[in-house]
Amino acid sequence: MRWAGLLCLVAACAHTPNLPLRPDDAPPAGSTTETVTARDGTPLLARHWAPTAQQRGVVVIMHGLKDHSARYADFATRLAAAGYAVYAFDLRGHGRSAGPRVAPDPWDDYVDDLDRFLAVVESREPGKPVFLFGHSMGGAIATLAAIRHQPRLAGLVLSGPALAIDAPPILIAATRMSGTLTPKAPALKLNNRDFSSDPHGKQAMDADPLISQPPAPARTAAGLVDGMHRIWASVDRLDMPLLALHGTRDKLTAPSGSRALVRAAASKDKTLKLYDGFFHDLVHEPNGTQVEADILAWLDGHTGGTAVPPPVAVDDRHLTGDPRGWTQAVELAGGIVRGEGEMTYLGSLAVEVARPSPIGWHGDLVVRVTDLWSVALRPLGIAFRSGPRVIGLAGGGSLVSGTSFAASGSAWLEAPLGPVHVGALAEWTRTFEDRVRGPLGSDLLWTQISLRVPGDRAYWPGAHAGVGPVLTGGYLWAGDAATAFSITLGLALYGAD
Repeated sequence: MRWAGLLCLVAACAHTPNLPLRPDDAPPAGSTTETVTARDGTPLLARHWAPTAQQRGVVVIMHGLKDHSARYADFATRLAAAGYAVYAFDLRGHGRSAGPRVAPDPWDDYVDDLDRFLAVVESREPGKPVFLFGHSMGGAIATLAAIRHQPRLAGLVLSGPALAIDAPPILIAATRMSGTLTPKAPALKLNNRDFSSDPHGKQAMDADPLISQPPAPARTAAGLVDGMHRIWASVDRLDMPLLALHGTRDKLTAPSGSRALVRAAASKDKTLKLYDGFFHDLVHEPNGTQVEADILAWLDGHTGGTAVPPPVAVDDRHLTGDPRGWTQAVELAGGIVRGEGEMTYLGSLAVEVARPSPIGWHGDLVVRVTDLWSVALRPLGIAFRSGPRVIGLAGGGSLVSGTSFAASGSAWLEAPLGPVHVGALAEWTRTFEDRVRGPLGSDLLWTQISLRVPGDRAYWPGAHAGVGPVLTGGYLWAGDAATAFSITLGLALYGAD
């Protein structure tokens, strides 16, 4: 998902009013509305379209972010005309439902609300096959609900589901961090122009009073990425019939996530449909009726109608969100350094970037501040990666306190080790000029080992990320038996895809 402002760690807070339930005095034609109550008492507005032909089954619609149930009225009417009872509700804080505006606390309340709503629908439609349709963030919510819901659903249909994002995984670590440190900060901004290729779609979203336009807060973004982690950790439990749909020009969620889900799900009945040139909001695209027709054909094929053709092999073409091979690590820390009986403050920033697939470029930037300061920039390097583990070598130069220049090289390691993440960095510098004292020839070797908790998490296939407090111990050798030891405490982020 392309999220502008994902690193918006600012003091200002997103405006998240706790809204009351707002009844719909003019529901879409053919529908009725009612109020259902969440487990914690939050009132949610729900809609129902009764089938206008002999009933074949039931479809529950789960909308996404910047969305609400009334936007699916045309699709629901078409389903009802084909013999399906349709149910939908507005997520808490969305549309007309009560709750903090797009800011659940915790995010898993969304999943719990859907699971509870499914139970209500099943009690009203005994013996009928119940299918679940989820779009965008609603696709992630629907997938989690499908994994845990009992009795098992008759099928799961996903439209542009938020299962992976097209961004470096270190942004996942940053999102988790901001969700903890600044949960109300605006973080998840979606541009209305990216929902549909039809300009009128943007205009309709801009004018819709039931759509929250400001960026969603960091805790919502963090909850969503945590939901992605749990989906992929439990994908072997996704054993019902599955239809995943995605537009190839989707800028908000990654089509690669839908393909990976179809490949990894335990179900033997699973189909992927990619729509060339389509944007994110498939049923609201100019040719969205074709998407609706494909969904109806799939539903009919699973309710005794004409069998749908067997799925074709999932193609291997490049899709947005495919792993880019980036590995990134950032550590910001402060502490002390002690040598020859003296102790002083140490502040440090280390940034490591590599693109090994599995072998490729690597470079780094390390800044240290004590009674002197130094900046090392080493853009010429090579790295090797195996899964989430990476080792690299880099070379370049460094500057000390604005007077000493040096050649510099480094060796770098990042690796998970059970519940912790281990980092190691060894730096060598050889000073060759001092503007004040003239030519020098001293060598300096700095080695350090870092331990971060918690360890890394796997998100979508190939993507690993982690963030947390880090403890780093270092040893400095400056020649002529001059040595020093350091210890720092700080924050470290890591991401690899």
